[in-house]
Amino acid sequence: MKKTLANWHFFIFGLFIVFLEPIIYLLSGDDIGGALWPHAYRTLIWTGILRDYNKMVFVILLLSTAISFLLMKRESLWKTRISLALLGSLFALVTIFFLLDMAYFRGGFLLLPTVYGFMLLILILNSIKEIKINLNLAGIIFAVWLISPGLSAISGLAPSPPPSEDVKLGEFEFSTSIHPYPMPIEVENIRGDIEADIVFSIYLTKPTNPSGEMPLAILIHGFANPGFSTYEDWAAQLASRGMMVAFIQYPSDVTPPGWDTYSLVEQNGMSNHPFHLPRAQALEAAINYLPSILDSEVNTDHLYIGGHSLGAGYALLVMDQTIEMGWANSSLFIDLEQPYARPVQDHLQINSSVPNNFIAHIAISEDDMSVNDCFGVAHQKLLGSSALLMQIPSDRYGFPRLVASHYLPAAETHDTLADWGFYRRVGHQADWIIAQANLDTQSIDESYLRLIDSDDFRDMGEWSDGTPVNEITTWAEAINSPEFEHCQTWVGP
Repeated sequence: MKKTLANWHFFIFGLFIVFLEPIIYLLSGDDIGGALWPHAYRTLIWTGILRDYNKMVFVILLLSTAISFLLMKRESLWKTRISLALLGSLFALVTIFFLLDMAYFRGGFLLLPTVYGFMLLILILNSIKEIKINLNLAGIIFAVWLISPGLSAISGLAPSPPPSEDVKLGEFEFSTSIHPYPMPIEVENIRGDIEADIVFSIYLTKPTNPSGEMPLAILIHGFANPGFSTYEDWAAQLASRGMMVAFIQYPSDVTPPGWDTYSLVEQNGMSNHPFHLPRAQALEAAINYLPSILDSEVNTDHLYIGGHSLGAGYALLVMDQTIEMGWANSSLFIDLEQPYARPVQDHLQINSSVPNNFIAHIAISEDDMSVNDCFGVAHQKLLGSSALLMQIPSDRYGFPRLVASHYLPAAETHDTLADWGFYRRVGHQADWIIAQANLDTQSIDESYLRLIDSDDFRDMGEWSDGTPVNEITTWAEAINSPEFEHCQTWVGP
């Protein structure tokens, strides 16, 4: 009995080793999301590796399971103890994975639990003398439950998503330069720790020897994600087609007066965050600095503004400021991806009128667990009849599963769904602005038809067995549709 208890200490040790990292983060002041973020990031990395080598991994797991079955009768004290320690670690990893899956992954990462299931089976076979028969049976059933959903995927038998050959970069090479801008001192003094190492800058991505007019694009990042690498694929789609792209970093982690005492109110697409004020100051400073670093050939009469999450709310502020500066007086495209709130403060309201040549896309994701879809509905109502609201669908039919999350525009999660639901649109958006700048009537008409509600716009291709991928859903006036009845009181008249 004492020997058995001593051996099970190894299980507890394995459990503790995995949970130690998030515990340290929690004790240092992070919330549960921040504490589990390293696990989420590693899950993303491992999932990418497993997708690339799924068949080889499947063969290795099958062979390892067979060998463990053949050797399970061989008793060894250290074999048992090591297996129990690994079982403890595996139990912790499975627990963390399913917590993250409920909050973020939404069934998109299929292979890792399948691998965990095989590993559990192997470890049970190696610890079978230590674990009682009822625990053996429960563990084997649980292992089979983990393995089953991803078995066709890891073996290479699941239908594959539609190819994305039609989502290509444009004809131009491009390069990126970095330009720090003067941060207002009152904002600099209240910067938080998350972005403490950031030298806030404007990243200019310029096409090489573009032909014709070169319009300007401005991209605004989401909360606590100022790294250009996250949005470089978005910038590349625009710049490769002949646009100058300005990616603006702003301090999203700030501690203004009242930051820890206010009561949050979110309504009509706005919020009363005190953080809006210093962020807006920083963005204003960046936009005011931008003309000094733009090449003379950039045509700001034709403007593209894109924002993701919190950056989508601030893209509306940038729109207002740039129009007041005299930019976008000929054509304007606004792209709001998984949008969050704009400021409620009176002096940060939208006062400018958009040009006649104006289109807006507002994209929400089916499995967005971060922002309320009513923000997108409210922004569509603000922008008027030229704004199209769309929902990018999830489709878990084949493998890789297509899960429309909050992070669809992020380069780290650039997959087939992002190609069809995001980057394809971005390419057409750029084509429309560039055609406007060059007065190319034929190209204007062709690109316009790819940006408005149509069968082609909603189409998301077919799985490899011919099954259609779930289509994009669109609304011209979402506030009046049954799907968004829950937003009507929140958005207001």
